[in-house]
Amino acid sequence: MHNWVTLLLIALFAINPLCATSHGAAAPAPDVFLPLVGTRFRTSPPPLLVTALYYDTYQSGEPDEAFQIYNPLELPAVLAGWQVTDGWRTVTFPPDLTLAAHAWLWCAMEAAAFRVAFGVSPGCEYGADTDPAVPNLSGTALRFANTGGQVTLLTPLKAIGDTLVYEAGDTATAGWTGPAVYPYRPSTNFGQEGQILYRKLEQRTGRPGPDTDTGADWAQDTADVIDGRKARYPGWDLERFYVPQVVTATATLGVFVSPDNAFATLNALLAETRQSIRFEGYTLENARLGEVIADRARAGVEVEITLEGAPPGGVSDQQRWVVQQIAEAGGRIHYLRANSAASVHDRYSYQHGKFWVLDGATALVGSENISAGAFPDDDMSDGTSGRRGVYLATDAASVVAGLNAIMDADIAPGVHADVWTWEPADPTLGAPPAGFTPSYATGGNFYPVQKPQALWTTGTFTFQLIHAPEQALRDQDSLLGLIDRAGAGDTILVEQLYEQLFWGATSSNIDDDPNPRLNAYIAAARRGAAVRVLLDAYFDNQDLNSPRSNLRTVEYLKTVAQAEGLDLDARRRNPTGEGIHNKLVLAQIAGQGWVVVGSLNGGEVSAKLNREVALLVGSDAAYDYLAQVFRYDWGVTP
Repeated sequence: MHNWVTLLLIALFAINPLCATSHGAAAPAPDVFLPLVGTRFRTSPPPLLVTALYYDTYQSGEPDEAFQIYNPLELPAVLAGWQVTDGWRTVTFPPDLTLAAHAWLWCAMEAAAFRVAFGVSPGCEYGADTDPAVPNLSGTALRFANTGGQVTLLTPLKAIGDTLVYEAGDTATAGWTGPAVYPYRPSTNFGQEGQILYRKLEQRTGRPGPDTDTGADWAQDTADVIDGRKARYPGWDLERFYVPQVVTATATLGVFVSPDNAFATLNALLAETRQSIRFEGYTLENARLGEVIADRARAGVEVEITLEGAPPGGVSDQQRWVVQQIAEAGGRIHYLRANSAASVHDRYSYQHGKFWVLDGATALVGSENISAGAFPDDDMSDGTSGRRGVYLATDAASVVAGLNAIMDADIAPGVHADVWTWEPADPTLGAPPAGFTPSYATGGNFYPVQKPQALWTTGTFTFQLIHAPEQALRDQDSLLGLIDRAGAGDTILVEQLYEQLFWGATSSNIDDDPNPRLNAYIAAARRGAAVRVLLDAYFDNQDLNSPRSNLRTVEYLKTVAQAEGLDLDARRRNPTGEGIHNKLVLAQIAGQGWVVVGSLNGGEVSAKLNREVALLVGSDAAYDYLAQVFRYDWGVTP
């Protein structure tokens, strides 16, 4: 019965006229001292929460160990007298540190080491004083064992504020109930070393949900397919990017299709730039488009490009040549790559997104790498050959700002250690071998072009950026939220490079490691929607024995459709000669057309570990244009 009294007194005690910063601010002595009721803070929400733990770190000796706390109150919280213990050692917050309302605070063993790992300084440190600008906690430095332990937050009266028990820690520890939290490791793609345990965030607010003192509060919770089963690694700005902006605005919208009109459209957009070209992509191998970018750089256009530093098979000599042309013309080129010898680890498994900002005013988001196959420039009067894909272009200010924010966070030389600025002498990413001759060969005559012209339309559209690893699996909006709205009379059309039958390890199954995207398509069909799933056959034919091949997914969907009498069908095709590389979902719901275009494939790594970007747009014109492309691809002979 004392909970409301406790919360009131805490709020009174926490009132502070100063605006708190991550490092804290000097707090005046309170004018009133009141007794605290109860020996343990158990209010809803609690006064402070432990929200993350980084314990099995990348650095030798683990000086970058850190914990994170959160203030769920509507007022700043004075941290004076609060303590944190690992069960053996205890540290105490200084009297001049406050935590703003609904703010997070990282506290590290050594601030300098944390900054190397995360790219930012923590709000406090509790080991050696490595940064005079970062406040120090007093006491014996905490050590969080890699094999397991606890983090307990103690109130100024030494009552238990919050507890996390992880791995082999003692689950009988006061303030905790049930099994401990373990790193999420469904496959070898999800490393234990470097993984951060963190609380789930509510989709609506982006804040931690109600505290139950159990593993169900944490994002590694394997019982929760949507908000659980997650990992997190240093350098991700999860709290900032978790809640998307959904904006309805008057704008111009363009849709261009590979291989039909992609080269002509992108070539024209690049050639028209006068101020800046920003591109974050996976690969950049198209020689002609590379030359266009280099020409703009020579003309004074500011060019900034960031690419994946370790794609499977390595960076090709063709790309090294293209990059060299742009760099020598004045463009800035960065790669995201690890350097194990220097203890530098990638923030993302792969930088797999493909997105542009041109002249600070036009945003492009697509499925295609800048290759000859995706952007053929041959005479298409007798057809062409290439990869099926789609790009969206818009001048919507919210989309431009959103892409710039992601680029600014990812492309941060001197801030994030995995950002490497191009150097010609680098043996794997630098200039190509002497005498290298680039290839300009593209196209063919396999495919009769269906869309010789891009679509350009102006109107009022709804936009939302979807991006991994922060929020690609939200089901209250984003892709899954869109599919969940479909029912009787609605249509869902999916065209993907692949949609895995199940996630987790290749030895797993649909029950233990379901693919929530695939389940969403089936659920829509069960609600009465017409659902068609078109997957690639060109690349898939190279690995038909895999339990997660497109062949197996198609067989499964057909079996479900037949058994349940659903308006659901699936096929594998190669409509344009070099495979379906698309990542396209079309939806017509209650008569409104929606399109989702981007780099997100149908696998777990794509949704949870890669940098991926997609754009969701509400547009009847875009839906109709792309539905025509889909129906052609669906109908081609196998």
